[in-house]
Amino acid sequence: MTREEPGDTRSRIIETARELFTAQTYRAASMRDIAARVGITKPSLYHHFRSKSELLASLIGPPIDELEAAVDAAAARQDPAERRLRVLEGCLDVMLAHRATMALLLRDASVYGDETTEVMSRVVDLMNRAVGLLAGPDPDWRHRVRAAQAFAAVTDPISQLPDVPTADLRTELLHGATTLLGL
Repeated sequence: MTREEPGDTRSRIIETARELFTAQTYRAASMRDIAARVGITKPSLYHHFRSKSELLASLIGPPIDELEAAVDAAAARQDPAERRLRVLEGCLDVMLAHRATMALLLRDASVYGDETTEVMSRVVDLMNRAVGLLAGPDPDWRHRVRAAQAFAAVTDPISQLPDVPTADLRTELLHGATTLLGL
């Protein structure tokens, strides 16, 4: 019998939390449920994560870091049309790579609570930054509306269409969002 590495347990906890948060909602899934599903004691779970909100932050942190990098890379583009396209493509690619986690963020309102304010505020700030880049420099309200619509068009359906193949979904989402922006 091989001894399991602590990192393996941590990864199993995060994956189990994603499954339970998705199936039951973040609020409904308990640390006890997660520990039982992983096959560890609740105190062992608390050895890895001090709270459920810390566990959520560990689950969504890596995709949010990737989204931030995609937005940063797009922002560095000089050409406004290229910048907009890179925001859409970069955010979409990250979100498709992390479909289950993104579906949790997009469909489960219980992740937006008092105990998750810090991490969810980062998500909201990042989305606002992406929409700002899509709107372009010194936008009027109509450009801001189209930018928000385009960002929603490229991100929201990810959680609503889990059965659509990734490549097909990517193509259609980009087509819709770029059409809204006139790209």
